[in-house]
Amino acid sequence: MATSATADQAQAIIDDKSLVEEELWEELEKGDIPAHIRESRLEELKLQSEQFHNMKERDHGEYTLLQDEKKFLEQTTTEQKCVVHFFHSDFRRCAIVDSHLEKLAKKYFETKFSRINVEVAKFLVNKLKIQVLPAIICFNKGIVVDRIIGFEDFGNSDDFRTEVLERRLAESNTIKLPGDKDHRKTTVLGAQRHSKKDDSSSDDDE
Repeated sequence: MATSATADQAQAIIDDKSLVEEELWEELEKGDIPAHIRESRLEELKLQSEQFHNMKERDHGEYTLLQDEKKFLEQTTTEQKCVVHFFHSDFRRCAIVDSHLEKLAKKYFETKFSRINVEVAKFLVNKLKIQVLPAIICFNKGIVVDRIIGFEDFGNSDDFRTEVLERRLAESNTIKLPGDKDHRKTTVLGAQRHSKKDDSSSDDDE
């Protein structure tokens, strides 16, 4: 997709089809956009709504717990982009990572964010050669594209901001950082419109 969406934005697109129709008619009345562009844009929005609905059914927009290795394999082989946190409940830094990833799961709807306890994923821990926690593994179509191990990328500080992890994930294209143009400020046909201001927004193995 050309733009990223938050969980709230995706839900609005899924639920508020009447708004799409209303904006379409507004653009039709202006008469300054060719018919083929209007039709193409409307079809794109319909497809996006269907895609978001399917993603919502797969818990996109939520930071979910994978119960076992089977669930992990199902997710990483079926989702386009995944971020999986390998954690241990006794590690304080894993809890810190959880708090940041929960926020990012809501912000980047198209990427699936989840976590799995290393106690139920010993085969995966060995297969992926995970020796330090927390470990964040990024997948694209089932292929590992990035690893964030421990807190070295965050200056070994517990007080790093969510934006630091956000930028780090963007380096491997696991998420797409919002551009200067906000897609919520465009009409259904791609023209600029006004809207409310956007919301702003590792324990080592012992």
